Amino acid sequence: MSTENSRQLSRCRKGGLALLGALLALLFAAPIVAPSASAGVILPGQFLLLDHPDGTISPPPYGLRLDDLGLTLSTELNGASTVLTWSGGATATIVGTLWNNQAAEMWTVNYTLTGVVAAGASLGFTATGGNGSLTDPALNTVTLTGKQDLSGSAFDFLADGYRLGGHPAYGDADTPVARGWVEGAGTNDWLVRATLIPEPGTALLLGTGLALLSRTSRRLRV
Repeated sequence: MSTENSRQLSRCRKGGLALLGALLALLFAAPIVAPSASAGVILPGQFLLLDHPDGTISPPPYGLRLDDLGLTLSTELNGASTVLTWSGGATATIVGTLWNNQAAEMWTVNYTLTGVVAAGASLGFTATGGNGSLTDPALNTVTLTGKQDLSGSAFDFLADGYRLGGHPAYGDADTPVARGWVEGAGTNDWLVRATLIPEPGTALLLGTGLALLSRTSRRLRV
């Protein structure tokens, strides 16, 4: 490589590193305003739901138990993916797929929480109602109707590590946990951990910066 090319490569690398540094600054500044589901804080956003380790019928793991139908459904097994979305308003949704442990097949869920009220100190929210359905591969549907507990809540999503005390590998007292109750005979309830789905913007900025730096370096080596 000639001396001139070496100088050009050095200048471009410095420029690329400067760009990457700026993008990283944006990336690490983003959590100041981005939704959160950690350190005892839950702000509006989208959250991936995960099976809770303290289910009373385990294995197999599950996040939704329906004794009324003799079913448990996992939010994780065999590619299942269920997302809770809350914009900060009076409703929230739970939408996605659930693995039916008994039928060994994938079902879909579409459930709307109503009467949502934000908890103090950004700890999450409670909801007074819920309604929606499960759908199996043959397009048969099962209606889900929220059931209030003695406090008047049909669903709680709080950063309180609910029932994780005996499972330190899964979280602590600040871990976001969602739980809710459904009409029917026996125990019919949601019990899931939740993790924030990062907004795509910051990850895209970082990826773009790395790609530009790599492309520039490759071109100058040719």
